Amino acid sequence: MTTAGSGAAGWYVLSKDDLAARLIARETSRQYAYEDRIASLRADVDRLASRALLDQDGVEARVDELATRQAELESRQSLVTALADTLQAGGIVSAPKAPLRPRMIKPDEPVRASGVTSFAPIMPTKPTPAPDSPVLRGADVNQNAPWRSGEAVAQPPAQRVDAALTRLDRAIAHSSGAQIAALKEMDEALAGSLKRLRGALSETGLDTDRLAAQSGIAKGVGGPFVPFKIDASTGPFEATLSALQPRIASVMRLRGLVEQLPLAKPMTGDVDFTSNYGYRVDPFTRSPAMHTGVDFRAESGSPIRATAPGKVVTAEYSGGYGNMVEIEHANGITTRYAHMSAILASVGQSVTTGTVVGRVGSTGRSTGPHLHYETRINDEPVDPTRFLRAGGKLAAAS
Repeated sequence: MTTAGSGAAGWYVLSKDDLAARLIARETSRQYAYEDRIASLRADVDRLASRALLDQDGVEARVDELATRQAELESRQSLVTALADTLQAGGIVSAPKAPLRPRMIKPDEPVRASGVTSFAPIMPTKPTPAPDSPVLRGADVNQNAPWRSGEAVAQPPAQRVDAALTRLDRAIAHSSGAQIAALKEMDEALAGSLKRLRGALSETGLDTDRLAAQSGIAKGVGGPFVPFKIDASTGPFEATLSALQPRIASVMRLRGLVEQLPLAKPMTGDVDFTSNYGYRVDPFTRSPAMHTGVDFRAESGSPIRATAPGKVVTAEYSGGYGNMVEIEHANGITTRYAHMSAILASVGQSVTTGTVVGRVGSTGRSTGPHLHYETRINDEPVDPTRFLRAGGKLAAAS
């Protein structure tokens, strides 16, 4: 019994030691495997965090780029608006459609997409606990997927931010295109206005381009000259604006000339021509004579109006003209209004287009109540109907 007991005891000790060794080896192996897995998970987390930081930098770069583009868009919009206001005030173009203006992004403003900001980390800073057991290949990983229970799949924050920035990018591009389209509409309107102005002014027989260049400086304005430079090669907006500027200048100069020339009628309403400019049979001598103006039949006392802005240089009785008013306009042009029953202007008076300067009469060398109207250039009489036809064309086109 003693020997058997000793053998059993020895076997038990040996078996116990072997079992313990195997248990220790097994636990050590499992510990190493777990540590390897933890290290692998930490590497995955670090990799995802690094990618999130890179994605974050990309988002911030896009925000900065969009903010810069929007600042340019706002600057261009103010220029488009100023041009439109100027041309509308001059009656050259109608109001263009306002380009769409997306919400402004400030450089220091986070872009929000469903609660996510561009300056908040997209990935969590702390790794989530690892699952108790790794997912086996070939296992049905979708068995608990939300779409199996009819639930909607939430869009990842990074995708929401990207979608918001993409929508804003498209809005900016659309607004930029709308601004260019507005400039092109202005250009087409200016081209039409320029054609009408030149066509009407050609009736006067004057060198309108030369006169426009001489009289194109507006009165009562000034300041230091700071040229506005545009590099047409910068982009389509600058190219369109650069092509638009010369046409704007031409139209504005011609419109300035139109305002100075005697293109308006000296009397309102429908009036009859009783005698044209040129050679005619004199009503008193019945012999050929030169008629230096045109005659309008009208009731005695009808108002006579200035046909352009200017200054009165004569307001008196003047021989065969009878009571006469002479107005000096720009570019060496003067107009005369004769046979008045009453003079309502005085020498040195400044008048505007439409100012009443007298009333129809039959004073001087006249056979009845009418207005004798003359247009002179450098004191040489020219046919007034040339200017009246030009004024009629412009009035019909407006």
